[in-house]
Amino acid sequence: MDEQQIEKISDRIKEQLLAGESVHLDGIGTFSRVHEPQHFSRDEKGRTVAHPPKDTVHFSPEDLGEAE
Repeated sequence: MDEQQIEKISDRIKEQLLAGESVHLDGIGTFSRVHEPQHFSRDEKGRTVAHPPKDTVHFSPEDLGEAE
């Protein structure tokens, strides 16, 4: 597989994820978009820090069973 083919596959996966769809690749696993809501934490000085909402990509490898 050459670099151009890999780029086309990558672009297609990105399009599907942006559309809210999961992408399953047989023998590899599934890519899905996960929304992380806004949350707050405290830094080492006790100040409140706001973390804005964001979308991330989660990968779940396909369970191929135990090796023999």
